[in-house]
Amino acid sequence: MKKYNDNLIFAAIISFPILSIAMLMLMDFTDPPFIENKIYEAIFYIALPIFCGASFIYLHVLVIKKYRRCSDYREHLKDSFSDTKMKLSLIFIYPLLPLLIYATLYFLLSAPIELWAYYTQGDYWYKEYILTDVQECGSDYEDSCTRLYFKDPTTNKTHDFRWYDDKSTIMNNKNDYVYIVGEASLFGYIVRELER
Repeated sequence: MKKYNDNLIFAAIISFPILSIAMLMLMDFTDPPFIENKIYEAIFYIALPIFCGASFIYLHVLVIKKYRRCSDYREHLKDSFSDTKMKLSLIFIYPLLPLLIYATLYFLLSAPIELWAYYTQGDYWYKEYILTDVQECGSDYEDSCTRLYFKDPTTNKTHDFRWYDDKSTIMNNKNDYVYIVGEASLFGYIVRELER
């Protein structure tokens, strides 16, 4: 039974990086043009940072409690922090841990949401935006790739995404009104077409 549990734990540990790599590859192939809505923004820009800060504080409290209770753990930490390199790395990395937790959770949660919105059929959606800027994507992307920046005329919020069609005509429509046509999902909008 113990060997079965060890194999199950090993499979769980290995499946997480494999699923993450598969998600990265799928995101790279599809690259869905996604515009967030208020639910997405509330989850990822309000709730998730609060959760990450709270989990960082909770983990910090657990380390302090274990430090106070266990003398072996206390000696191990003292030996670890006696090294100058370890002290310097702790000084620089410790304040960045909440950001690292946030970045990890943001990537692991946002990619599946965007892919789910891309592959499921949503309600028809369109809205008028101002095309404020058009930039080339860079050498890592196809030649037809452009990064489009849109401004919502009602809220003055700026959205951006990569677009792979009509590069020559889009470059000429800078600062024009454009209808973005797509599908609405629970967390945002998938862009299927641009109409000028």
